[in-house]
Amino acid sequence: MVLLVEKLSHSLKPSSKLENHHHCCHDHGRSKDFSASLQAFQSHVSSCMNKLSLDSIPGSEFISLSWIHQCLELLSNLNRAFAKLVMEIDYPMSKWDITSAEEYLNYSLKLLDFLNVIASSLSDLGRARMSISHALSLIDGSPESAMERLKAVRLIKNLNKEIKVEEKEGGEEKRLCCGDKKWLFGEALMVMKRNGYWVCGIVLLGLSGDTRPCLEMEKLCRGFLSPSAMAAMEKNGAAKEVREVNDCVVYLVAAVAVGENYGEAGKNLEGKLEAMEKLLDGIGTRADGLFSEIMAGRIELLDGLRQMKP
Repeated sequence: MVLLVEKLSHSLKPSSKLENHHHCCHDHGRSKDFSASLQAFQSHVSSCMNKLSLDSIPGSEFISLSWIHQCLELLSNLNRAFAKLVMEIDYPMSKWDITSAEEYLNYSLKLLDFLNVIASSLSDLGRARMSISHALSLIDGSPESAMERLKAVRLIKNLNKEIKVEEKEGGEEKRLCCGDKKWLFGEALMVMKRNGYWVCGIVLLGLSGDTRPCLEMEKLCRGFLSPSAMAAMEKNGAAKEVREVNDCVVYLVAAVAVGENYGEAGKNLEGKLEAMEKLLDGIGTRADGLFSEIMAGRIELLDGLRQMKP
């Protein structure tokens, strides 16, 4: 994102037909270099996404909170790779026309919306964790009171309205030719959208247990998700750590109910809660940082738009 905004020293100017014609008809060798930059970007994104595949992680049957953290890191990685691309093809923000700027602003705004929902989901999980921790602290002195409060984490599973997005049919302007910078920008942004939206959907799945975010993202990406990706989504659900905490809660409640020694069960739950707290804090920090990165780019771009002469 820093690369993307660092050269915004001039106000944005709409491209004229003459300028677009010049871009399309520039030196053939230079055009091939630009296309190579796009291919390198696409290859880099594909490699990053493959590393996130649960199938590539031995023993991974469920989404984990640490994996969700990696997903958010990927979004930052995508931003940096996109920033590098637009500089390589000599199409920094200072040269974007209105259409390119609007496309990027729409995409980044949706990402901010997703990050707000992610932050809300993290807050809900944090409150549930604190509630369980409080109940656990009462178990030695008042087991009955603790049992009344000791409830498994209840997932939201109702994010449909919050994550619903709409994409205008044919909203992306037809670009001149494969060597045109604006066309390359649009192709790269499309890759950003598809992967970025899918990552947000899978993160919300892990934090809420709701499959609808992924299904919504799949519709938006128009068949982008492969059958294997959809299968992985359907077999997973809430993050592994949340499942483990809930299993420990059930086991502890059962132990107390039958009068068994519940000391070991209580320590196990306490350890799971502490691990969950650290992971949630890390995800929250990464999400906040990503929000700031995206917002900084938007502010820089909007400042340039305001300086445009009529």
